[in-house]
Amino acid sequence: MALPSILSTVRTTVYPRASVAFASSTKSLHTASSLLSQPSTRLARSIPAAAAQRCFAPQQLLQVRHRTYRKSVTKPQKRYFKWVEKLKEQGLEPPKVERPVLENKFWKVVGNMKIYKNVSPGSTHRRHPTRYHLWRGSCIRRLSYGKRSTGGRNNTGKVTVRHRGGGHKKRVRKIDFNRFVPGQHEVVRLEYDPNRSAELCLLRNLSTNEFSYIIRPADVNPGDTVQSWREGIPVPAEGEDPIAKNQMIRKGNCLMLKDIPVGTEIHCIGLKSGGRAQICRSAGTSGQLLFTGQEGMAQVRLSSKEVRLIPVDACATIGVVGNEAHQHRNWGKAGARRRKGWRPSVRGIAMSPVDHPHGGGGKSKGGKAPRSPWGWKTKGWKTVRRKKWYVLKTKREAKIGR
Repeated sequence: MALPSILSTVRTTVYPRASVAFASSTKSLHTASSLLSQPSTRLARSIPAAAAQRCFAPQQLLQVRHRTYRKSVTKPQKRYFKWVEKLKEQGLEPPKVERPVLENKFWKVVGNMKIYKNVSPGSTHRRHPTRYHLWRGSCIRRLSYGKRSTGGRNNTGKVTVRHRGGGHKKRVRKIDFNRFVPGQHEVVRLEYDPNRSAELCLLRNLSTNEFSYIIRPADVNPGDTVQSWREGIPVPAEGEDPIAKNQMIRKGNCLMLKDIPVGTEIHCIGLKSGGRAQICRSAGTSGQLLFTGQEGMAQVRLSSKEVRLIPVDACATIGVVGNEAHQHRNWGKAGARRRKGWRPSVRGIAMSPVDHPHGGGGKSKGGKAPRSPWGWKTKGWKTVRRKKWYVLKTKREAKIGR
C-alpha cells in the first residue's frame, strides 16, 4: 500500500484528529508522529510488519514532501526510457545530450531558458531567458534619465491608451542610434533594459574613453571591438591595403547600405539619409539586404517578409538583434504584468451593450464580426488601404506567394 493511502486510512479510521495535529504546529507534529507510530491491530493485519514499521516511523513521516514537489513521469519520458532499454539490450550506449543545466527545487536552466517548477500557482508556466551574462548593477546615470508615468493619458487627462498604469519605476537609457563617432569601440559589459525586449552593450571609445549604449547584436560579448563607418569607408593612403570585407561586416559594425554586401543580415536600419536607426530594433529581429548600389534606393527584406526601398546612404548595423529567446517568455501570473505597468483587460463580451459592440445578450456577440470598442473590425480586416510607394512587396503579398 502506498504511503499517502496508508496515512489517509490511519487519519480517517484510527485517529481522525491526528491529521489536524499533524499540520498545526511542531509540537502537534511530534504528537501525531507518536500516535501514528503505533498502528491498530486491524490495520496491521492488512500491512506486512516490515512495511508498517517503515511507513509509520516518525522520521519517515517528516520527510514526506508536498505533492507539488513530486515529479510524474510523462509519456515522452516513458518512450525515451523504452528506447534506452532497447539500446542497452542491443549492447549500444544511448547518445548523451550535453546541455548546461542548473537546477534546484524552484527552477532549472535548460540551454538559455530559465524554467520555474510547479511549486506555486504563479510559477507553473513561468519562464524567461537567462540573465547571468548581464550586468547586475545600475546603468550609467549620465546616459539615462527618469521616465515619468502617464497612465495612458494625454496632456488633457484623457485616456488614449487603455490598460496602462502603475508598475515599477524605470530609467530610460540614451541609446546611440546614430553611431556618428568613428573609430574602434570596446564592449565593456552587457546590460538589461526595462524599456525594450533587446539587451544593451556599453561601449567605450578607445581613443576618447567616452561611453555610449547600443543595441546588443547576437554573439557580441564583453571584450569584443566594434567600429562605425557611418561617413563611409575611408580611402586607404598610399602603400596601405584597403579594409578587408570580413573586417567590415563583423557583427556590431555600423555602415551605410551601399557599403554592405548583398545578402548580409542587418538590424537597426535607418529610413533616411543621415538619419538614425528606426526599424529592426527589437529582440531577434533582422533584415536582409537584397539589392544596393552607389546611388538611389536599396531593397531590404524585413522579418515580416515585406520588401522596402531605403536610401543607400541610410545606416545599418551588421548582425541580428540578440536575446532571440525573448519570444518564448511567459511571466506566469498577472502580478508580473502589473509590475510592468499593464492593467487588467476586460473582454468585450462581458460588458454592457453601451460599452462594447460585443456586450449584452448573454454570451453571444450579437451576430457581428469581431470588432473593437469603437466599432472597427478586427481579426483579418485590412488596416492599410493604400500601398505605399516605398513598399515593393507587402506582407500580404509575401504570404500568398506573389
